Amino acid sequence: MRGKQAALIAQLGEAVSGRKPYTFLAPGESAAQAFPPEARARLARIKRERDPGGVVRANFPITG
Repeated sequence: MRGKQAALIAQLGEAVSGRKPYTFLAPGESAAQAFPPEARARLARIKRERDPGGVVRANFPITG
C-alpha cells in the first residue's frame, strides 16, 4: 500500500501539497494545515473586512 501511495504521489508531482482539505480538519487542528500562509492571510483579511464584530464563527476560525 505504501508503495502504491508513493507511486501516486510521484505521478502527481507538484500538485501534491501535503495539506489536508479544510473540511477534513479535526477539532484542535489549525487552518495552517489546510492553507498556505498567503491564503490564510487573505482569508483573515476578508474575515476582518466582512465580519469586524466576529459574529460569524466556525469550528476552525481563520483569524486564530
